[in-house]
Amino acid sequence: MTGSTPADGGAAGPADVRRDWKLPRTVSLGDLGPLADPVSEHNGQAIAVRPLKDHPGWLAKLYRPGLLPEDADRLDLLISAPGTLPEADRALLYAGTCWPAARIQEPGNPAVGCVIPMAPEHYRSELRRGGFGERRFVEIDWLAKSDESIGGIGLPPPGPAGRLAACLRLTELAAILETLGLVYSDWSFSNAFWSPDRRSVYLIDVDGCQPEKMPDVHQPNWADPLTPPGTDADEYTDRYRIGLLVAKCMTGRRDAHAFHTVAASPWQNQPAVSEVLLDMLLATDRERRPSAAQLNRALDGGPYLRPSPRPARGELPPLPPPPVPRPPTPGDAENGDETEVTTPERPDSDLQAVGWIVVLTIAVVLLFLVTASH
Repeated sequence: MTGSTPADGGAAGPADVRRDWKLPRTVSLGDLGPLADPVSEHNGQAIAVRPLKDHPGWLAKLYRPGLLPEDADRLDLLISAPGTLPEADRALLYAGTCWPAARIQEPGNPAVGCVIPMAPEHYRSELRRGGFGERRFVEIDWLAKSDESIGGIGLPPPGPAGRLAACLRLTELAAILETLGLVYSDWSFSNAFWSPDRRSVYLIDVDGCQPEKMPDVHQPNWADPLTPPGTDADEYTDRYRIGLLVAKCMTGRRDAHAFHTVAASPWQNQPAVSEVLLDMLLATDRERRPSAAQLNRALDGGPYLRPSPRPARGELPPLPPPPVPRPPTPGDAENGDETEVTTPERPDSDLQAVGWIVVLTIAVVLLFLVTASH
């Protein structure tokens, strides 16, 4: 993966930027003309992301030295992949991602970087915090918070309809990647922008996609329990993470709260959505996780036809313990922070053991006092 950076979105470019400039599949730095100052540096595998002065709306994403010829082949595969899609899916992919348009090469280095489009301006919003405003890209992180928190920074609260629309777009993009046989793995809060006004999302860092499998980089709170450490991420890892991201964005709850909210009752009277998500998140066999296309269909009001009966509730892994909210701090209101602390309940057997230890301790003390008095 090439690292998560809002600079993949950059400043706004023309809405029809892909039609304005027809790039060859392979270019040199000289072909691109002068580069502007970096909008991001030393982030993941990218040493810099720089706007192209002569081509507004485009960025050069330059990689660290040491990439192999296989990386050039992989970039070529990604650049060509949209051409294999139906026109509607290709349009969705281009509109919703910073899909690489050309590979940058130089003598002796076949993978200097790639050319990517900038994110549209409507993914920026004015965020108000502590009496100050800042116009910036809105990460999808905010959808995993309450409508009250979102409204508190000056964004229009999405409500159920806005959350549903964003999750529909997310799962459309995930389904297209799955159709192409590509693993993204980086489904998380920082790798997508959200437009509250247009109820859409924009996926970044897609130039890190790999066919079939890729190294599974550890992401706190996004670890797949059925992808052991040290093994590769694959389509089933992607299914878990897109399910987790959708659960958090739909419910506005973070961490284990999302599990409990989805499991407690059908979400917004859509039982198929809850069923798909529970199978994605709680399946004991990773290959039985529903696909992104199945989740998208359920979100769109369609049915969910489970290929085999779900195991009885007692055979499913237990839900994570419900988080316990920590006491609020003065900065929470302005930051929309909803940090939670998970405190597992002490099993009854542990409580009984503690009780017996107390009783035995008192007995020993009493015996010592009686013996001393004689």
